[in-house]
Amino acid sequence: MKKFKFLIFAVLPMLLLASCIFDSEGDSLVSWLDSQGFPSNYLVQTVEIDDLELSSYKVGFDSTPRLQYYQGVVGAVNGMEHDWVLDFGFRDKSFFAKYSADSAEPYRSAFIALYPDSGFYSQAGYKKDSLPIKETITFKFSWIIDKGKGSSFVDSIGDIKDSIWTASLRGIWDKAKSADTTYKLKISALDSALRIDLPSAFYKDLAKVTEAARVQLRISAPESKRLYRFFGPSADVVPFLRVKAYTQTTVVDGDTTTKDVYKNIWAFRSAIISSYQNECSDCTVLHGGVLESLLVEIPRERILNALSDFYGDEFPYTKGDSNDVRQTVVLAQLKMGRSSSKEGSELGFPVQVTAASFVDSNGVDIESSESYKLNRELIQKEGHPNLVFMEGDTLGIQLTDGMRSFINRAGKGAKMRFVLRLGYSMLAPYDTLYYDHVNDDGDSVTIFMDYSTFSRYDFSDYISRPVSLKLWLATKRGDDE
Repeated sequence: MKKFKFLIFAVLPMLLLASCIFDSEGDSLVSWLDSQGFPSNYLVQTVEIDDLELSSYKVGFDSTPRLQYYQGVVGAVNGMEHDWVLDFGFRDKSFFAKYSADSAEPYRSAFIALYPDSGFYSQAGYKKDSLPIKETITFKFSWIIDKGKGSSFVDSIGDIKDSIWTASLRGIWDKAKSADTTYKLKISALDSALRIDLPSAFYKDLAKVTEAARVQLRISAPESKRLYRFFGPSADVVPFLRVKAYTQTTVVDGDTTTKDVYKNIWAFRSAIISSYQNECSDCTVLHGGVLESLLVEIPRERILNALSDFYGDEFPYTKGDSNDVRQTVVLAQLKMGRSSSKEGSELGFPVQVTAASFVDSNGVDIESSESYKLNRELIQKEGHPNLVFMEGDTLGIQLTDGMRSFINRAGKGAKMRFVLRLGYSMLAPYDTLYYDHVNDDGDSVTIFMDYSTFSRYDFSDYISRPVSLKLWLATKRGDDE
């Protein structure tokens, strides 16, 4: 604990200095630059570009299933459906010989046991997905059962690389069998599993196994109004199939007793498959928790013309290797309109909008996550500017690294492009730190929720309007060289 408190006090002066960047007074900016190791003869100036219309913006979605070892998600919310696929491999010749031989239902049966993700439901607190949950839901189960023999068959399943397995999930379900089951779901305690009986068609197919098998089971709830979160295969409690093979009857001294014989089969990996339901094809919408991003391009001419007007010389720089190092961007921030509505927020919390820019790496553009400097005074009054689903009409996105790389390479025709994604729910939007800590009152403060949010934010009404761009520049020029 003492070490943790020391780290907080060590960082606080840096946060205060970072806040100085946003101050338009040159002395404050120079003070901050000095603290960062910039030479004292550098000038600090700002350039503002208003009424800036974006060159282009486009949403991209990658439908590749996402490997999930610690949490599974089932359900539909905010225009997307999320299915959970579990992968099982097992071998037990004697057990399945008896299971296959007993065709008298309901003695032969199967169910899946799923444990609610207690960490998520505890952190969700009083929000709408908190416990208890009690409702009737229709689950759709789809399955593919591949039969084999010997330990080598089971070993070969485990040898399949995760990336190959997730890629294969996109094209295998057209041959799968499926059936629905209605289940009265009740989650009131976090330490017990849900038992969901599988359709009879499933265990009839399972009865065809003679020795070893691989079962890929897909769980869907397309008509649900929320998501259900369960522990995954690498958690402390693992989702498993429980198969009832037969009922064993024993007679001792004239007394007859019966005992059900079961086999537990644990999932060893899982993945989430996400797909659109009825999403607007013309809308500029971002969904959280999935592989979706919004690619944006700022018109380079407006930026270069503004710099040329400001400095009184020509941009871009085309001499020599065309790398323009006459100034360093210490901060760049884009501002656009923002909705204050919480519609689309899955859990009711504000959600972080993360940014990544394309920067030069040995002559190749790579996508790099943007750094984030804290404007402490603004955050205390209005909250972090890079959040949606909260009060306020302006979304602020910092693009410092991308703008620095763009200006340096503009003479080579570089474009100013960046990517936006929905990040995590923010539990303390007015806290000036960006990591979990203990505050001055001794209270523990958790900044971000530990779990993905499956929210939906519509940029359509704002991204088509003019935006503003502000650059803070540290410049060594002319007589100062």
